[in-house]
Amino acid sequence: GAQVAADATKTAGIYSGLGALGGGLGGGMIAKYCWVAREVYGEHNPAWKMFRMWMFLESPTWFFKLYKNYGERFANFIADKPRLKAVIRKWMDSKIRR
Repeated sequence: GAQVAADATKTAGIYSGLGALGGGLGGGMIAKYCWVAREVYGEHNPAWKMFRMWMFLESPTWFFKLYKNYGERFANFIADKPRLKAVIRKWMDSKIRR
């Protein structure tokens, strides 16, 4: 139980630190990798930020590289495809445990 609590505290601290970074000077750098999540969830839904944290902290390296290299183009591609966005949202939700 103590280890679970310690792990949760550590994760919360990391999320808090990245959130502070996102709100400060580094915000543009971190936000630039969130095209698909913002397209799927919407700019004002905080779930895109939760997905961003998952991507930076937990996602496999291959996924991060793929997202970084093709995310912006893919977000533009799905912009007018609500059914595809719904499928992607369901997958993203599974990553952020919603």
